[in-house]
Amino acid sequence: MATLTVSFPGGIYPLGLDYNPSIGELVNLNNATVVSSSATQRVLQMENGLKIKLIGTGFTYDAQGHVTGGTLTSSQLLQSNGTTVLQTLSGINRPFADVYDAAETFSGWDLNAWLMSGNDTINGSAGHDDLYGHAGNDTLNGGDGDDFLVGGAGKDTYNGGNGYDQISFAEYETTALRGVNINAVTRIAVDQWGNSESFTSIESFRGSQFADVMLGSAASEQFMGMNGRDRIDGGGGIDEVRYHRDANWGGNAGVNVNLTTGVAIDGFGKQDTLLNIENVRGTAVSDVLVGNAVSNVLRGEAGNDSLNGMAGADTMKGGTGNDTYYVDNAGDIVDELSDGGSGTDRVLSSISFSLANTTQVKGTVENLTLTGTGAISGTGNASANTIVGNGGNNILNGGLGNDTLTGGAGSDTFFFSTALNASTNKDTITDFNVAADTIRLENAIFTGLAAGTLTAAAFHTGSAAADANDRIIYNKTTGALLFDKDGLGGAAAVQFATITPNLTLTNADFFVV
Repeated sequence: MATLTVSFPGGIYPLGLDYNPSIGELVNLNNATVVSSSATQRVLQMENGLKIKLIGTGFTYDAQGHVTGGTLTSSQLLQSNGTTVLQTLSGINRPFADVYDAAETFSGWDLNAWLMSGNDTINGSAGHDDLYGHAGNDTLNGGDGDDFLVGGAGKDTYNGGNGYDQISFAEYETTALRGVNINAVTRIAVDQWGNSESFTSIESFRGSQFADVMLGSAASEQFMGMNGRDRIDGGGGIDEVRYHRDANWGGNAGVNVNLTTGVAIDGFGKQDTLLNIENVRGTAVSDVLVGNAVSNVLRGEAGNDSLNGMAGADTMKGGTGNDTYYVDNAGDIVDELSDGGSGTDRVLSSISFSLANTTQVKGTVENLTLTGTGAISGTGNASANTIVGNGGNNILNGGLGNDTLTGGAGSDTFFFSTALNASTNKDTITDFNVAADTIRLENAIFTGLAAGTLTAAAFHTGSAAADANDRIIYNKTTGALLFDKDGLGGAAAVQFATITPNLTLTNADFFVV
């Protein structure tokens, strides 16, 4: 029985990583060079810059330095300085020559599995550790930090310790017979070989490549079903189902997850059943994520994702790609910032919505479409927005930027309230209807205009002001709308919008506030 103990010296992980990998990932003796040898130890320099000290008794070597005898009892994985211990494997008790022969045959991963094929104990550090049990009835203790625990074949025992810890049954599948059954209430998992395993202080569960059954506790937990037609019941708490690791195992498709119906199609194309799940994490390709009646967190990751929280105050994170967000609650948050959002994104909203509202929108969203038939408003931000109204009476305000505004059906109002600039703040109204629509002007921007319906004297159809009273000018040939703050004075007129040419536009189509 071997014991592996992981250290976290000085709070620094090896090789510039942000976690402690398995010893099998760090050790490869095939191309290692000998630093020193004695009857009780041999130190080797590995290609990755780390050293390993092999410790035992009665080591003997031939004239070429090849191992001929002795017993290996333990090993120490060292930093490049040769003194700082990263991981210690004790209780080996193998013929030293056999270990050397195995090292020439096996990969570092397989060598470690061979040395730890019994009933072993694996102890984590104060940091984030990857701990693997391999064969045998192993005990895995995560310690502090956020740890990743894999027992492998055998009847294993897991203790995550402090931090946010995960056990995984996705590895070691070559001899597996079935899916796993995980019960976080009883803290018992029946693994792929039928072994009943106990766990404690585990917050995240990764299933197998078969059909798994997972039941959460009253706490908040995360679940990854992997391949197979899985049934995942989060139980109490705020629980999350994750599909972002599917691609690592060949599930390269986007996912379609609907928490309202409780049906999900995973990255492998298999149908999962979901109950009592509040949050979803998608994949690196295009996903469709739909929430339910409670407050959900939906993460699209990369790809062109569609995120619809449904009822409840939801947080939707599209990540990179051209994402679409559905908003129906004033408490909904559209987040294009925290997951590195980019691309050209769109909000479809059934309530009044502003792309410039920093409480409701994190980062930059370019386009807004109002849905339904309600009399609601849509407001842009500093980007060049495309804003589309619904079938009701809408108020559309592009904000800054060269925006495109479409009112749709209904009596719509197009509101101009930001500083004029004919280069960077000139909007296009695609469907202005003189019989129903209105252009609203903010008199703090359109100075000198009296509040209320624009006076007839202040409106002129032509290419420029004709007298000192002309302020709003409609170029019927080009469709340009201009503001001239002093009529025939020295100030140049500034174009603020373009509408359809040749309309029978009058002063009555403008309202000053």
